[in-house]
Amino acid sequence: MVNEERMKKTFTDLVKMYAPSKGERDVAEYLKKELKKLGAAKIIEDNDGSVNGGNTGNLIARFNGNAPGLPSIAFTAHMDCVENCKGIEPVLEDGIFRSKGDTILGGDDKAGVTAILEGLHLMKEMYIPHGKITVIFTVQEEIGLFGSKNIEEKYINDVDFGYTLDADGPAGSLFNAGPSEYTIDFICKGVAAHAGMCPEKGTSAIRMAALGIAACPQGRIDFETTCNLGTIEGGTATNIVPDYCIIHGEARSRNEEKLEKVVSEMEEAFKKAAEGFPEGSLEIRKEKAYDAFTVKETDPCLKLFKGACDAAGFTMTVEASGGGSDANWFGTKGFPAVLVGVGMKDFHTNKENLALKDLCDAGELVYRIIEAESHFGH
Repeated sequence: MVNEERMKKTFTDLVKMYAPSKGERDVAEYLKKELKKLGAAKIIEDNDGSVNGGNTGNLIARFNGNAPGLPSIAFTAHMDCVENCKGIEPVLEDGIFRSKGDTILGGDDKAGVTAILEGLHLMKEMYIPHGKITVIFTVQEEIGLFGSKNIEEKYINDVDFGYTLDADGPAGSLFNAGPSEYTIDFICKGVAAHAGMCPEKGTSAIRMAALGIAACPQGRIDFETTCNLGTIEGGTATNIVPDYCIIHGEARSRNEEKLEKVVSEMEEAFKKAAEGFPEGSLEIRKEKAYDAFTVKETDPCLKLFKGACDAAGFTMTVEASGGGSDANWFGTKGFPAVLVGVGMKDFHTNKENLALKDLCDAGELVYRIIEAESHFGH
């Protein structure tokens, strides 16, 4: 079904391009040319070509429908990679892509981009009836979903539902729910003093932070709720009582009430710790990073996906995710989206790998979804 050689070339071309968050320009220019060859009716780079101080906007391509009454669907993936992505040399051995050096491979999310392009190639070659197709390649997913968060809604307001190809698991893997997230900073302030000459005149911000950390809930709270204190910084020298310490944390849950509860418990832990330091103070900064999403198994999005999997012979699995993705923001911005597996493994590490079969299956699945549209509702 898919053109394996074409997919290998597309994937290797893409991962060789240096594309850190805020630096996706080369990938965007490559994709503009490919989308034009594929017959996109319109290709748009939103936000005047710059999101959040980066050198690239989100890339949005429209393919007009050629049959009436069919849903308008979107396929999405992100162009950026986590760092350690410069000078990637992909090698294919025994059917597995890996990085030749100590870099990541970049399958997150060049595998999703490659699969979407292949699905579009097959759509064009097979002359199948389909509704309007919107392809969205976002920027800065890896540093906080800034591309999807800032996408210009006027370009996506007629999409019925979509598929974000940016998850592990083979073709057929689908995540229909994801959590909301708060990011939280606990800023502990004390009083500096010489640690050897007059430590009693000081108030240790690090000690305040330590007591807050010890009392703070962390880890797996329940099946849909987690929280974590990830980094800590403070102090200036061993001979100075530290007057400043900041702890960066997060909390996630697919249940809003549970999320608010665990965030409140985190705040109370640090507030109680601060009460023991009358000369010091505590500042808490929190921000809602994104909202949860849930797409029911009875929704058209999943029904179409199941039809595609059945046609391709893929086993469909449906799970809830514990991480954030562009699918969260698409749900907020205008259309329900689900997260779809493309086979990536050990991503964000130099052990990252991707089976060629999984990549090709993901490309076929994109085509099968488009093809299944022609039978939608029948």
